[in-house]
Amino acid sequence: MSAARPAVAIVGAGGLARALSRALARSGGARVTIASRRPAAAADLARGVRGLRAVLRIEEALAGATIVVLAVPDRSIAPLARVLVPLRPSWRGIVVLHAAGAYGPERLASLRARGAATGVLHPLAVLGARGGAALSGAYARIEGQAAARAAARRLCGLVGLTPLRGSGLQSPQGRSSYHAAASLASNDLVALLAAGQALLVRRGVPKGQALRALTVLAGGALKQARDAGLVGALTGPVVRNDAATLLTQLRALAKDDPAAAEAHRALSLRLIDLALAFGRLDKTAARTLRQLLKRGPGRSATV
Repeated sequence: MSAARPAVAIVGAGGLARALSRALARSGGARVTIASRRPAAAADLARGVRGLRAVLRIEEALAGATIVVLAVPDRSIAPLARVLVPLRPSWRGIVVLHAAGAYGPERLASLRARGAATGVLHPLAVLGARGGAALSGAYARIEGQAAARAAARRLCGLVGLTPLRGSGLQSPQGRSSYHAAASLASNDLVALLAAGQALLVRRGVPKGQALRALTVLAGGALKQARDAGLVGALTGPVVRNDAATLLTQLRALAKDDPAAAEAHRALSLRLIDLALAFGRLDKTAARTLRQLLKRGPGRSATV
């Protein structure tokens, strides 16, 4: 790809479009145009951002672009790609990327058939509806034809994303596993925070304070994991081989939130595996804790 600043057209006006377009514009390394089926939303997104231009029609954004990013919901990618086909006289030499982590370039097959180099650039980041989070420092999954991968890596460099390494991320199973890993560490974490918040609120803690307290706690665990690895973040009754406390927790959850009790049980089994692997539990203690978790809090009066 040429060393000149690429002309990037971003189609969409949601959280990803906001985060990516603004980060690219602020980098100074690309000429960025944004368009949407909702022109007012695109104009609002570009307002006040130097180097970011919003246009009324999608074909205007496509006209001079060398890289096109479809920052739209997963279900909209293939239909939008078909709509884009006749909006340029030729797609040869143009890179088209989508940002759906669970899917491959096949969603852009209609554009590839017309000569476009197609691929995937999925930021592994929690952006929110308004795209307020920074991309810099996050990772990304890249896939596609050689030209598309090169373009995706170039965009990553401009906004501070690090491409993930891994040859198994391009198969259907690999993509699904990658996307599931992302959900476990983000969406499922939110569900766990919600369950913990509800437990504290039930006991009289103000809702806002409960969430703040738990996010500080979770942030500490994540920092320890990032700085010292998973072993540095291990704590709690499983790692201490404190079967009595674990059983008390499960009994309380069984009354207050049975679904959370099942989640805690499943996650505690994984913690036993980690603690055993890292030498924090011996085999006898691990076996005893597993038996306790499999029996359940209502089936045994002793520990």
